[in-house]
Amino acid sequence: MKNRSTLAEEFMENGCLSSVPIIDTHTHMGGFYGSSLPRQELREMLGTMEQKNVEFIISAPNSALFDPIAGNQEIEEAMKSHPDKIRGYFVFNPNYPATLDQIERAFQENKGYVGFKILPDYHKTRLDSEGYELLLQYADDHGLLVLSHTWGTAMDGRSYSSIDAIRNVTERYRNLKFLMGHSAQGECDEAIKLAASQENVYLELTDTYRLNGMIEKMCSHAGSEKVLFGTDLPWYNPAYCLGCILFAHISDEEKKNIIRNNIVRLLTKTDRNKKGGRK
Repeated sequence: MKNRSTLAEEFMENGCLSSVPIIDTHTHMGGFYGSSLPRQELREMLGTMEQKNVEFIISAPNSALFDPIAGNQEIEEAMKSHPDKIRGYFVFNPNYPATLDQIERAFQENKGYVGFKILPDYHKTRLDSEGYELLLQYADDHGLLVLSHTWGTAMDGRSYSSIDAIRNVTERYRNLKFLMGHSAQGECDEAIKLAASQENVYLELTDTYRLNGMIEKMCSHAGSEKVLFGTDLPWYNPAYCLGCILFAHISDEEKKNIIRNNIVRLLTKTDRNKKGGRK
């Protein structure tokens, strides 16, 4: 049976989805050593966003993944120069942790920050270890997003962001919104089960949208309200990512949830500007 979709037809006819402005929850900017990223600079990314009707992105610069001090400065400059187009994740490396004063100052001075980006497998620190407690408590106090790289096992054969570790964290810190970056590839079925059972856990589609039938499985078992659009821009072309969603065998309303509605709802619920956060 043909998968009839008004949104897919619009995309095919116009080359973009003009009726539903996209919000990309997982992006990076700038170069990455040893890699060729044709549209890596901010001005080029903004051009891609305009072409594909991306309203705004939430980003952590590639540089911040290993040098959070310089990288966080880069996203802060981008947010100030393009406040309507760029939101930011404060990158936290537990090997060189920011202090509470530094975190509070960054969020007070940069209203575009909506949460944190962490990479347990890159930084070889288990998600539910002491190294992340400061960040998680702050995110919980203020209802912030936590986008974590989650991907089966690391190169050393260990899993620093296992499903068990995510469960331990999200059961303890129930006011933060935990975004499983890449939806724990290698453990996607378990990730879907966790998102279905845990209110504050969400599936993020970067790179995972390409797995045949995965979007349908997520929507069927966890609900479309638990799935977020992400591309890793400039690593991937958002047109391909969007096409995987638009031609999935789900309803147009479910597609709208993924492309836009879900992240709008989550950002509306953050209470980072409340004095003192949640008590």
